Amino acid sequence: MECRVWYAAVLTAICSWIVDAQVAAQPQEEPTSPCVSENVRLRARIAELEAQLAAAPQRLRQVASAPPVQMPSSSSTPESPLQRAESEVVGILLTPRVMTNVVMSFVCVSLAALAAGLTMGLLSLEEKGMDIIVKTEEKDVSSLEEKIKLKEDQDAAQKVLPLIKDHHRLLVTLLLLNSMANEALPLFLDQLVPSFMAVILSVTLVLMFGEIIPSAIFTGSEQLRIASRFTPLVSFLVIILTPIALPIARMLDFVLGADHKGRYNFAELKAIVKVHADLLRADAALGVAVFKSHDAMGVITTEEDHNFTADTCVIFTHSEEQEAESTKLSAHDFVYFVKPCPTHDSRDTSRSFQLFREKERRPDDLITFEDGELISGAFKVQERDELKIMSGVMHLTQMTASERTKPLSQVKMYERQTVLSLEKLKEILETGYSRLPIYEGHKHNVRGFVLVKKLIVVSPEDNESLENMVLEKLVVAHHSIPMLDLLNKFQAYKCHIGLITNNPDRVQEAWDSGEEIPPDVHMMGIVTLENVIETLLQEAIDDEHDALKRERSFMHYIPHNGGTCSSPNLLGPCPSATSQASNMLTRPLLSEQTM
Repeated sequence: MECRVWYAAVLTAICSWIVDAQVAAQPQEEPTSPCVSENVRLRARIAELEAQLAAAPQRLRQVASAPPVQMPSSSSTPESPLQRAESEVVGILLTPRVMTNVVMSFVCVSLAALAAGLTMGLLSLEEKGMDIIVKTEEKDVSSLEEKIKLKEDQDAAQKVLPLIKDHHRLLVTLLLLNSMANEALPLFLDQLVPSFMAVILSVTLVLMFGEIIPSAIFTGSEQLRIASRFTPLVSFLVIILTPIALPIARMLDFVLGADHKGRYNFAELKAIVKVHADLLRADAALGVAVFKSHDAMGVITTEEDHNFTADTCVIFTHSEEQEAESTKLSAHDFVYFVKPCPTHDSRDTSRSFQLFREKERRPDDLITFEDGELISGAFKVQERDELKIMSGVMHLTQMTASERTKPLSQVKMYERQTVLSLEKLKEILETGYSRLPIYEGHKHNVRGFVLVKKLIVVSPEDNESLENMVLEKLVVAHHSIPMLDLLNKFQAYKCHIGLITNNPDRVQEAWDSGEEIPPDVHMMGIVTLENVIETLLQEAIDDEHDALKRERSFMHYIPHNGGTCSSPNLLGPCPSATSQASNMLTRPLLSEQTM
C-alpha cells in the first residue's frame, strides 16, 4: 500500500508540473477566462490531492495497528480516497493535450536520432568505395560465405550510390531534418514540464538518444546494410525538402566545388597497395606454423594455433627448432595452397589444415603423406603474387635505370677480335648468358652484342673471330630514364639488353659513323629485360643455368675427382643432372658428327 501511495505522489507531482507548464504557456487573459478558471480549478484539486497523499501514510499505519474488522460481504468494494486520487491524477495525465505533447516529443527525439544516425552513416560512405564494392567480381572471392556477403553488400551499395553522389544535397537535407526536430522538441516539452526541466530533458534526450546511440549504431559493422534500408525514407525526405535543400546545396557546390574526386591519384593508389602489402607481410611474419604430426588423410597438425584461411598459400621451410625434412614437399621455393579443416569433434581446427598443389584445391590435388614422408619443418605464409606484382609496378614507376645498372667492370664482355676456339666456346657456354656485349679495343668502346645461339653454327676448327659475326645493337638510354620507359624501349626496339650512359645521342652517333665512343661519355653499364622483370615481380628469375650454379655451390662440385661430391652432407655419386652438365661442358658446341 505504501508503494501505491508513493506512486500516486509521483503522479501528482508530474501533474502539478504539467499544470504549471500549461498556466505558464497561457497568455495573460481576463480572470473570467474559461482557461484560467479551469487551471485554477486544477490547481485547487491537485493541492487537495497532495494533502490527502501527505496524510495517507499516517492513516495506513493506524489501519495496520488496529484489530481486523469483519466487513459485510458486498458485490462491489467502495473506492478508497487513495484510489480516487490516483484516478483523478491519471485522468489529468491522459488529457488529449498532454498526450499530444508526449507523442510529439517522442517523434522529435526519433527524428533527431534518425537524422543524426543517417548523417554519420550515409555521409561517411565514399562513392569510390561503393563503386569498388559494386564492381568487385564474384570469381575473385574464394569462400561461399564471402560470396554471399559480397552479393548483399553489392545490393546495398547500389541502393546507396544514387544518394551519396549528390553529397551536399544529402548533407543539407539531413541537417535540416535534424535541426527541425531539435528545435521543436523544447516547444513540446515546455507544455509538459517547467522551462528549466524542459531544457534539461531536451539536452539529455538529444545528446544520448538523438546523437550518441544513433551514431554508434549507424556507423557500426552493419553500416552499409542499415543505410540501405533507410534509402526509401531518405529519398522521400530529399524530395520533400527540395525547395529549401536544393538551393543551399547548389550554392555549396559553387563555393566549395566538388566534395569528392572521382578516382585515386597515383600517390594514393601506391599508398593503398603499400599499406595492404605491409599488413599482409605483418601477417606473414606471424604466420609460421610449426609441424607436429599428420594423418593418412593429409591433415597436418601444428604445435600452435595458425592464422591460415582459404586464401592462404604457404611454403615449407625450417623453424628455429626444426629442420625442413620431407621426401614429398619441396623446401623454401615451392608454394602450396592451404585449406583449413572443417569442424570435427576430435580435431582442433585452429591447429589443423590440408595442403594442395593447385590454387583450385581440387580433391585430386590434395597432398597426403605416408609414414616418413613428412618428418619435421614449418609452414610459412607466402605473400600473394598479385600484391607483390602490384607493389612492384608502383615501385618500378619511381625507379630509374641507374638503380638496376650493372657496371661494365662486372659485365662478362668479349673483345671483337676474340677467336672462337674450342676453349673460348666452352667458356661462353659456361657463362650461361644468351647475349654477350662486344667491345673493341677497351670496354669503354662498346660496339654491340652477339646472340649466343648464333654460335651454334660456328666450328671450333675454323678459328673464326667475333669480328665476322653480325653484331646486334643495344638499346641506348640515359641513366635517369624510368624503368617503365626503358621497358617500353625494349618492346619498341625488340631488344632485351640496354646500355646505360649519360649521353645516348653521342653513343648512337659513334655507332652510326663507325667511330670510337668519346672518352668523356660516361658508360654506366648494362641493364637487361630480366632486371626489369625481376624488379616488377620482386623475385629473382632463375633459369636452368642459375639452378645448376646454385646446385654446384651447394654441393662443392669438383670435376676431376671421379664425379663424387665433396660436401660432407651428401654421400655417393653426384646427381645425374650435374654429371651430364659437366660432361656437356667438356664437349664442343657442335661436334664433328653434327657438322
